[in-house]
Amino acid sequence: MTRERAEARAAAEAEASRAAPRPARPTRPRPRAPGTPLPPDVKAFLAGLALVGVAAVGWLAFGPSPEPIAPVLGFVDAGPPPAPTPEPSPTPAFDLPWWK
Repeated sequence: MTRERAEARAAAEAEASRAAPRPARPTRPRPRAPGTPLPPDVKAFLAGLALVGVAAVGWLAFGPSPEPIAPVLGFVDAGPPPAPTPEPSPTPAFDLPWWK
C-alpha cells in the first residue's frame, strides 16, 4: 500500500466515523427506591421458592420410614441369648448343723 492511499483510507474512515451516530452505551438499571413493590415475576419466584422450602421440610419431617435391613447370605441375628435358669441349691448329705 502506498502512503497516499493509506492517508486517503484513514481520512475516509475518520469521515465515516463522524457521520455515523455512535450506538448508545448500555446502562445499568437504576436500583429500586425503598417502598416500591416488587415486580410480579420476582414475587412469583419468591413464592415458588417458599413452596419448595415448605415441601422439603415436610418431606424431611414426615417422609417415608426407613426399610429394615435385609439379612445377608441367609444370616439372621437371633438376638441376645436367653437368660440362664437358676439352679436350685444342692441339698447336703447330712443335716446341718451336725454338732447338735
